[in-house]
Formats: sequence, C-alpha cells, structure tokens
Amino acid sequence: MMVMECGEDGGGPTNRHTAMNDATLRWQGRNTADLRWAAPVDLAKAVRIPKVSELIAADIRKQIICGIIPEGEFLPSQIQLVKHYGTSRSTIREAFRILESEQLISLVHAAGRGARVHGPNAEAVARLAGFALQLRGAHLSDLYQARLAVEPFAVRLVAAARRPKDIARLRAHLDGLIALVDAPSPSNVFRAAVAQFHSLLVELTGNPVLALLAAVLEGVVETHKTKPVRPVEPESGLGAAEGPGQKLAELKALKRLVDHMEAGDADGAELRLRRHLENGYLGWSADHDKTALVDVIGHHA
Repeated sequence: MMVMECGEDGGGPTNRHTAMNDATLRWQGRNTADLRWAAPVDLAKAVRIPKVSELIAADIRKQIICGIIPEGEFLPSQIQLVKHYGTSRSTIREAFRILESEQLISLVHAAGRGARVHGPNAEAVARLAGFALQLRGAHLSDLYQARLAVEPFAVRLVAAARRPKDIARLRAHLDGLIALVDAPSPSNVFRAAVAQFHSLLVELTGNPVLALLAAVLEGVVETHKTKPVRPVEPESGLGAAEGPGQKLAELKALKRLVDHMEAGDADGAELRLRRHLENGYLGWSADHDKTALVDVIGHHA
C-alpha cells in the first residue's frame, strides 16, 4: 500500500517501508532536527507539580488582583484558612511568605490581626525590575533613554486630547513647585515634587501601561540614588543645594511645556519635553559616570 509522508509538498508518494525506515532514523536521533526527542524523558522530573502552598498563594493572589479581597482588609486567620483549604498551618504560613515576598500582604503581629492585603503597586514592580536590570548590567544612561521613549510620547497624547481638567491639574502642581522655590527645605523635597509632576504627565494619558512604565523607571532611578553606600560629594548634584535661580529656570521650562499642551500643540509639547529631559540628563551626566551600572542593592563601584 502506498502512503504519503507527512509534510510532503505533492512530490509523490513513497512506500510504507521507506516511510517506516525514515521514522526509525528520526526517533533514533540520527536526524539532527529531531535530536532533542531522542533521549527518554522522566516526566516526574520534567513536569514540576506545584506545591500546595503555591496553589493556595495563587488562589489568594487572584482574589487580591481581581478586587475580591479589597486593599487594606485582613485575610482570615491561619486557623480559618487551614479549615478552608484543608491543609496544615505550616503550609498556610509558607503561602503567606510567598505573598509577602510579592508585597501583596504584610504580616501584622498584633494579637488577632494577621495578614493585611495590599494591592499590586509600581513600587513592588520597580523593586523587582531594579534587581533584573542590575543582573543584566543595565546602565543609568539606559534608564534615561527609556524615559525619552515614554514621557515625550505621553505628553503628545495629553496635548492632543487637550482636556481643560488635565491642564488645570498640571498648573496646580506647578503652583506647588513655585511655593517650594524659596521654602527652607532640602533640595530633595523639590526634586521629589518635580518627579511627581513628570509622573502626572504620564498619568494624564489614561494609559495604565505607560503610567506603570514611567513609575517603574522613576522608582529604579530613585532607589539607585538613595542607597547610602558612599558619601555624596558637594559637587555631585545628588545632594548639592540648588539655588532659587536653577529651580526657577526649570519651572519656566515646565510652564512653557504646559502652555504648548494647553494650545493643543502636540508636536511642540513633545519637542519641549524631549529637550528638557536631554538637557537635564546632560547636566546630571556632567558630574556622574554615564557608564555606571544600575545598583539597587548597594554595591556602587
């Protein structure tokens, strides 16, 4: 009987003997394309069965993310969860440790309290992202380039939408920044307020993906900067006092940005913010090593 090889393009049939020989050769691993299938597989080792604690953590995680368990509420007691899941207290504790490592719960040791629920947040994502970026040898300059890909595009979207309420929020934030210019507060207070303004620019797009990306980038940068691993030199810019003139110049640039956005000038707004970020990066890199690696655990060179 004549049979067709699977995958033939109409090149004609072959006999069963030939087909079986070809199949035998393939399963013996002589065809390099199928070599990965030649060795026997121990399914018990190849397929990892989740632990009971992982399954319980996954069930609770799903309820938190879906809003079934609201943020701020407490999970049932460990004794109640033991009865609910039909498992041991040690398994519940292990599930708690998994969720705590993901910052979805925090353990309150006061009597009768237990585990408080926290919704997923950008800080937790930034923390993990920082570890991953440090492992991959990312540079601080890479983070600023990523900001250039996110923030100017976000500003273009907000300017094109031209919503009065968005402009009102931006101008209100600028008023708060002006109040900080002469305030007897450390420069890092002003810088934190400027960072919030940049976060607001992206938030106003209404795009949660862009907002999360921007928050994660900012979180990684701030975690790197605030690691107490070496004394900050006065000229380094991280701890140096900024004069009112420098602050006012930055606010003037941000005000012009908002003016472009209010006019619906998407091109002008995008270009204005891009130049602002580039100038800020040039000023920062003048006192810092552009090839410095992202460091969120405290091992600056």
